[in-house]
This record gives sequence, structure tokens and C-alpha cells, in this order.
Amino acid sequence: MSIQSLEAVVSEGTLSFDVAERYLTIYLGEADWKDKIASLWNLQKKKHSDVDTAKDMVKRAVACACLIPVLEKATIPEDNHQLLFWVTAWAQFKEKDWFALFQDVIKNDIIVERNRKKILQMGIFEQIDMSPLTRQAYNWLYDKFDQETFSNEEKKKESLEKIKNMVKIYGGAVICNVFTNHKNHVDKVFNWRTGYFFEKEIHKIYTLEQIAKIKAAEINKTNKNYIKNFK
Repeated sequence: MSIQSLEAVVSEGTLSFDVAERYLTIYLGEADWKDKIASLWNLQKKKHSDVDTAKDMVKRAVACACLIPVLEKATIPEDNHQLLFWVTAWAQFKEKDWFALFQDVIKNDIIVERNRKKILQMGIFEQIDMSPLTRQAYNWLYDKFDQETFSNEEKKKESLEKIKNMVKIYGGAVICNVFTNHKNHVDKVFNWRTGYFFEKEIHKIYTLEQIAKIKAAEINKTNKNYIKNFK
């Protein structure tokens, strides 16, 4: 997904199917989200003669379904897509500007995306099993990741690659420091399926400059055969 798609949510107040699907999957898990969003859209069009009102309801429903389990500890039902339809009838739906809150999340994610690209340019730890630090970081992440449930083995493998990539990009030192020195942030991670929430905690703890400094020190102590550099 392009960063432009995320920027459109913030600057234009639009919400594409791709962005909605991505965030519903991150927060609630796998489902046929595009089909469910289309069903919600048809339902709202029947309820509201004004198209803009129907669009606004869908945007707010997506935002609320994503954020209400985090902000208000709402339980995600076994059929997770049901939450997308239930929230519009809940009292909390009218109590907050859910889409504005969702835009704030996107703003933060854009910053993380841009920071990640800068960190990536420093090089990656290509062989994470060769260094004790990257190996320990991966093991701690995997222990958390393995507690999650997935719709099938293929989805689990896809998510596991994202966990591995996070170790490759950030290195072992940054991740191990979070686990050893910032347990309160580890405990705040909403789910471990993709590494999305853990990465957000990294950027709450450290500035870009601090991450770069920690990573640079680790690179200097690592066999250069295990580092892949980018021009």
C-alpha cells in the first residue's frame, strides 16, 4: 500500500477499500473485508437517502470497529466482521468522532512509515540467526507471535515474514531493549500478528535519531557479511 493512500485519509478525509481492509485486518484479523464493507455500504444507502451521509457512516463504522477494542476494550466476536455492523447501533458510536481518531492513527503511521524507510537505508541484518542479539529479538517476538491465531497456515507464514523483516530492519538491540527495559510498552501491544503494534511502541519509546544510533552501534559490531546495504 502506498503512503499516498494513507495521506488521502488525513488530507482528504477519504477511505479507500484497500486502506479499510488493511486496518480491519490488522486490528480484527482476517475476513473477507471488502465484501463486508460493500454489504455495509449497501445497508447504509438503504437507510440514508443522502449518499454523503451513507459514506460518512461507513467510514465511521470502519474506524470505530478498528479502534473500539483498543480504546474501550470491546470484545472482538468470533465472527469478527460482525463488529463492523454492530458498532453503528452502540451508544459509544455517537460519543466519539471515531473517524477523526482514526485519522490521528494514520498520521502516526505515516511518520512510522517514513522513519522506517530511513532506518532501512542504513542496511538490514540479513542473517538474523547468526547474531545473538538478532536471534534473541526474533525469539522474543516469536514467543508472542505464536500465541496468536490465524485462519490458515499460509496466513501465519505471511505474518511471520513481517516479524522477521522487523528484526532485519531494526536490528536486535532496539527490539531487545524494548523487551528488557520497557515492559510496560510490551504489555500495551494489542496483538502480535503482524508486528504493527509493536513497531508503534518502538517509535513511542525512541526517536528516529535514537533508533539510528542504536542500530549503527550494532552494525559496527556485526560481521559485515551479515549486513546487506542499499545504495
